[in-house]
Amino acid sequence: MLKTLLLLLVAGVLTGAASPSVTIYSGGWAHVVGTWLTLLGEEGDLRFKGLPATLLVDSVQIAGLPVTRIVPLGEGGSTLADLVGTQVTVYAGGGAYTGKLVAASPVLALATAEGLVFFPSYERVVAPPAGDPGGLTLQVSYRGATPGPAILRVSYLAQGFSWAASYAATLGEGELSLNGLVALTNTTGVDYPAVRLNLVAGEVYLPASKGVGRGARAVPLAAEAFDVSPAFEYHRYTLPGPVDLSSGTFLHPFLSGTLPYRRAYLFSGGPVEIRIRFTNTLVPLPAGEVRFYEGDLFLGAAPIGHTPVGNEVDLGVGVAFDLTGERVLESRERLGEGFFRDMYRISLRSAKDAPVEVEVVESIPGAWTITRATLPYEVLDAGRVLFRVPVPAGGATILRYTVEWRY
Repeated sequence: MLKTLLLLLVAGVLTGAASPSVTIYSGGWAHVVGTWLTLLGEEGDLRFKGLPATLLVDSVQIAGLPVTRIVPLGEGGSTLADLVGTQVTVYAGGGAYTGKLVAASPVLALATAEGLVFFPSYERVVAPPAGDPGGLTLQVSYRGATPGPAILRVSYLAQGFSWAASYAATLGEGELSLNGLVALTNTTGVDYPAVRLNLVAGEVYLPASKGVGRGARAVPLAAEAFDVSPAFEYHRYTLPGPVDLSSGTFLHPFLSGTLPYRRAYLFSGGPVEIRIRFTNTLVPLPAGEVRFYEGDLFLGAAPIGHTPVGNEVDLGVGVAFDLTGERVLESRERLGEGFFRDMYRISLRSAKDAPVEVEVVESIPGAWTITRATLPYEVLDAGRVLFRVPVPAGGATILRYTVEWRY
């Protein structure tokens, strides 16, 4: 075993690495950091094998190694000259082009189904074996290193990783049980066993370069809950134990907790909407989708944005069957240049066997003053007011108000 390892080190071929740290961002990218063992001369070439073809080559950083050149090679470490006459994929200008490589210099030439394509510059060339997209090999040249055994810290950005949060909220008597799952997807074509996994939630501006995607299989996998910690202006979610991030999609439990909630009805000129509201007191919630249930009944789903602890969550889950509303502009009077008086009638009807309160939110343009209203109102902001309208069981309530506004 030692003899084999020494032969690999002397040859300058790096075929494996210690378990890397993989930090996945919601935009489809990951930052991978790993360590590689090798034997360095004062100068020479190293080959890093088994990397994803979606790797962003100009993002590669090798700490402590005086790198002079990085050349992406095809599957198995083939040079471009070796690949002439074979089927390859060229990544250039944010696109992917597949065909037979007919020339490697002075300009790359590819015979595609649409004809010859010439590449004065390109990002990488990948030649996968039949039926397998394969991996990428990087040939790294260096000069001025300290000779001897070395542990290299290598990091890079790669596309083809993603994660998404989803939540199941089960409604009870005044409380809801919120359970979160995170779906992890690796479509790079390269397996990452026993990684230290981090997920970052936040609006991170990601690289503009594009990679290639692959189909994924769904495999459920139980896991420990994530630890949550601040990371710069974002939040990081870390799984305490190692994770096998192999090709496909895997599900991990994310959180579990109970929160008080309240149901509300909202009318803004269309149907009367059912709203579920609660205050997040658990952990910072990454953006995702919340699916609501009551017993064995699915109630509806709504998207949720990134939600810090302490923030109010207000989600619409559906339309109230037994509540209807109508908004009518009864009259408009012109009082002057760009100055108007409007009279509105809002009718709310209920077929329920218990009284309810419906929140009516009215949007008013320009500079305005409500001069008359049959019910009190709250000013929400410069362009909206809120009326809380009681509606009797099996009955109706009519709200009228007059507003003078100018633009």
